[in-house]
Amino acid sequence: MIIHLTKEATPSQKQEVFNRIGQAGLKYEVSHGATGIELIGVLGDTSGLDEGRFQELDGVDKVIRISRPYKLVSREFSSASKIIKVGNVEIGGSRLAIMAGPCALENEKQIMIIAQYIQELGIPIMRGGAYKPRTSPYSFQGMGLDGVKLLAKARERYGLSIITEATGLHRHIREDGSHEEKNVLENVIEYADIIQIGARNMKSYGMLQELAILTKNNKKPILLKRGESSTIKDFLLAAEYLVANGNPNVILCLRGIRTFEEEKFQRYTADIGAIAVLKRESNLPVIFDPSHATGYKSNVYPIAMAAMAAGADGLIIETHNDPANALCDGEQCVTRDQLKKLIEDAAKIKALLR
Repeated sequence: MIIHLTKEATPSQKQEVFNRIGQAGLKYEVSHGATGIELIGVLGDTSGLDEGRFQELDGVDKVIRISRPYKLVSREFSSASKIIKVGNVEIGGSRLAIMAGPCALENEKQIMIIAQYIQELGIPIMRGGAYKPRTSPYSFQGMGLDGVKLLAKARERYGLSIITEATGLHRHIREDGSHEEKNVLENVIEYADIIQIGARNMKSYGMLQELAILTKNNKKPILLKRGESSTIKDFLLAAEYLVANGNPNVILCLRGIRTFEEEKFQRYTADIGAIAVLKRESNLPVIFDPSHATGYKSNVYPIAMAAMAAGADGLIIETHNDPANALCDGEQCVTRDQLKKLIEDAAKIKALLR
């Protein structure tokens, strides 16, 4: 249920609406519509709640029932596309949003080389995995907090914003067997400009709730990746967990889904059609990850162009200065020159669709 207030609604009139929602045992979230009017989303089971309970109140314009289970992230709640600001960059606006960097942070030299050419190419946001959720326990697990701090150092040196993944509420175990003082989520929140939740954790609902609560005051942006076997409905409901618990600054990221395709041809299936569905169903920004979606650098460029043509707000790309010797996913990392062509052509498609 969405309650539209009038432009003239007073604070006391708004409070009466809040009081009645509370009396019904429900919660609410306040947002602003495209015309500037305030919208109050009533959260919970509203099937037995009569619209007249609110329609009669002064300051209320109209009351609308929402059919979607993902209320706060739906177009029904707010038809205006959400724009999320990260520094001077707008994600979800008319300009192309690009994030790029290595799959895994390896050492200071690698991080600074990549950060420098990302900055030279005009890419404002650097991605890099400090905590790596690997399928095998014997694979490289990431640099942990040391990597996050080096990413922050690159931010200061090259004027970049940074995005890195939070893999859980656990404390990272270093190679020497010792534990970091804070858990992974706390470390990433402290240092990152955008917090990434990977495909493996899309359905870690307790973690999503904790993250939203911890970032409720600063509203630090969260990039949520679709799980490899998750439906679009599952994906939007995961985003709803974040928004319903206090952080509305969520970026949806598609990174391919698991189908019956053989991995020797492509790592996952790039669900390009999901971009159009998400843009229709949700008011949140949608970006695409062609690196994870395809798994091979030869596929990254054409799939990135297809994603832009389908209406993606931006791309998150894996790049490496020496892909052949990368510690993680080198086969899907593009080089500096490949990245340059990709972002130039992606910007042209974005401009055509304005």
